[in-house]
Amino acid sequence: MHIGKVFGAAAITVATALSSAPLASASVESFCGEIGGGWDGAYCHTTAPSPRKAVRDIKLALPGDLLDNPTTGTVLKDYLRNLMNNWRDAAGKMAADSFAEENFQTFQHGPALSTVFHESYHADGPFPANAYRTFTFDMAQGRRLMLADIMKPGLDPLVTLPPLVHPFLIPALDAAPPGHTPGTYPFVADRWTPDKVFSGAYRAWALTPDELILYLPDYPVPRDTPVDYNPQIMQWSMDGGTVQVHVPLGALAGVLKPEYGGS
Repeated sequence: MHIGKVFGAAAITVATALSSAPLASASVESFCGEIGGGWDGAYCHTTAPSPRKAVRDIKLALPGDLLDNPTTGTVLKDYLRNLMNNWRDAAGKMAADSFAEENFQTFQHGPALSTVFHESYHADGPFPANAYRTFTFDMAQGRRLMLADIMKPGLDPLVTLPPLVHPFLIPALDAAPPGHTPGTYPFVADRWTPDKVFSGAYRAWALTPDELILYLPDYPVPRDTPVDYNPQIMQWSMDGGTVQVHVPLGALAGVLKPEYGGS
């Protein structure tokens, strides 16, 4: 079974002192043109036809101030350039009209700035697919942070975090779509640990002023294969970001570095 989510066009939300609207700066318009789009004031917009006359409508929201920043610019431009190219290439294989849209949120905790990109797009099948790509930077040190970088020295986040995340994972699983009886497969905690496919290995995460957010999985998962796999029972696929776990930083104080919410 596949879990599909339909999202409307989301306005850019910024949970920091940064601007809450996209910046129509010359650099944004220039970068949009560089990747083959036209800036419409809110999105870098283009259409891509296929040989079968199907048209894909592509819209990318651009974090203008971050594209110009020496710490964040190169990484985010590479991501957005590749996303545009991938979506344009996929359009060439489409038999029906489709869309692909990216929006973002930005959060800040101390020197850490997290940007969360939400991708919503048509793939194979009747429902749009969703994915989350996240990037966190230490703006004081001028470098990108991996999940291990916000942990105290010697701690492996994929070992240390699961028992601390568990109390907050359970209600997130119970609330996940579609409506289901709590504690039933596939919404059982042991299918969402970092070594299991539904977790996305904790690749998509963000630091907010008071939480660590995990977006599980980061990209759509074709199917789960439990240990007790039965080929006669339909196996579940999972849309990106179906389960979003909000872990209070207070619950992680003993394992995070002080500058990222630890004690």
